[in-house]
Amino acid sequence: MNRTILDWIKSRLGGPEAEHVVLLREANALRERAPEQAQEIGLAILKRSPDDVQALSLLANVAADLGRVEEGLRWADKGIAADPSAAAPYYCKGRLWDLAGRLDEAEASYRKVLDLDQGHAKAHNNLGCVLALQGRHEESLVCFRQALRLDPGLAEANQNLAGRISDPRARDTAIKAYQTRIRNDPADARAYLNLAKIYVGRGSTTEAMECLDRSIELAPDDADAHLCKALLLLLKGEYAAGWQEYEWRWRLKGPLGEPARRFSQPMWDGQDLGSGALLVHGELALGEPLQFARYARLAAERCGCVIIECAPRVKALLQGIEGVGLTIAAGEALPPFAAHIPLYGLPRLFGTTLQNIHWNGPYIHPDPGRVERWRSLIEATGTARFRVGLAWSGNRQIPYNADRSIELSSLAPLLGIPGAAFYSLQKDGAADIASLRPTSGNLFDLMAHEHDLLDTAAFISQLDLVITVDTMISALAGAMGARVWLLLCRVPDWRHHLERTDNPWYPTMRLYRQKREGDWSNVVDRVAVDLRELIPGSD
Repeated sequence: MNRTILDWIKSRLGGPEAEHVVLLREANALRERAPEQAQEIGLAILKRSPDDVQALSLLANVAADLGRVEEGLRWADKGIAADPSAAAPYYCKGRLWDLAGRLDEAEASYRKVLDLDQGHAKAHNNLGCVLALQGRHEESLVCFRQALRLDPGLAEANQNLAGRISDPRARDTAIKAYQTRIRNDPADARAYLNLAKIYVGRGSTTEAMECLDRSIELAPDDADAHLCKALLLLLKGEYAAGWQEYEWRWRLKGPLGEPARRFSQPMWDGQDLGSGALLVHGELALGEPLQFARYARLAAERCGCVIIECAPRVKALLQGIEGVGLTIAAGEALPPFAAHIPLYGLPRLFGTTLQNIHWNGPYIHPDPGRVERWRSLIEATGTARFRVGLAWSGNRQIPYNADRSIELSSLAPLLGIPGAAFYSLQKDGAADIASLRPTSGNLFDLMAHEHDLLDTAAFISQLDLVITVDTMISALAGAMGARVWLLLCRVPDWRHHLERTDNPWYPTMRLYRQKREGDWSNVVDRVAVDLRELIPGSD
């Protein structure tokens, strides 16, 4: 903002109360594109009125916008002390606790807002986001719907509802709302970013990239925008640019952010370490280590030992991969090492493109002892010639799990195909299987006997086919070189790209995509046709 205009605004601080309200409104409007100037107006208001709750809340919100959690909490606490009955400072505290990843405190703050003001649509929406991050998805939907009852045009609530239940009407409402915001304020970087996320969700990648580029132009240091662009580039197969943008993940704030690991040893640049060990760390999900552990063999050619730090559940499985010298579960003491690199840094360092993805054959192999242990169990379940493993849901605590998962009942048409026996690879799937009886009589629950992923790998090695949604099972089967048919939502995770029927990371994987958003019936129909063709004499 021009200094003359700012001085003019500040000169009006001594005016009537109506002008005071106008100034606060103008200061709030400045937050997105000129937060420091909004802060200056707030401080000027406090010089005249030290207990002005709205000014204190303005400063708390500006601090939240800038990622200054401690500073923001101080302003919010001052606002609460000035007027404990005011909802605004509690709303600010909710934003700040959310930003700090303190979800319990964020939930408590938003619920306090709603105790004071049940009509606070944004608090209902934000509470829904916090609940979703805690895995409380049904409760989150109640919050989003209540926000929309109060404010049907609230863009964020429409966006959140559309993202959880694939509601095209809510998504279209959100798009129109963000477009209106942009028309009213062409410098609103956050509106461009949120609009881009919606476009990605419906597969409009060109429009999404245009919005992301504009958002980054307006807010060059917004890690959220850069990370969204990274994932879109990877989805489009533009790996070189995607890996580079993905480095912004270390600067992401909030509950999804993760600070970069700091060690006295240098970040590995690919140079030969001689006898020195290389620590590969981070990415404590299950699928990513299974996908990127293929690079251990290449890394081992340039160091004395590759040490992989990973989630405890995949530790033993990764230990048997060629090139891996040692696996360490997160939280265990680290051995000496000469250099380190995040797991996601390996494909970038080795120059991975869509055309040269490293594949030297299956790199995860089942333990022979486990295979022998479970052979008799599987053989005793039936005489069917063709054995098919099924997995229908990912981690139910992940907010986007509903999009990628399918109800077991939707797979029921497969269970009656002659010549096939079906085996559940679904962790915690017993209740789903029980609810499908007697149809599920041809579905044996292998996971009731599973102790760890070594067992799961042994199960998969004795099956003829794995049919699964996008979860860790698909990555494990693919890394083992097993035949796997992957059921995908319309816009899947980046590693499965768009439109293609194969997966460049896993040569034995076939992709079955939704043709219409949320419609699994066509996917299952196509799988059933192909499965009948695959099994001799099934017709």
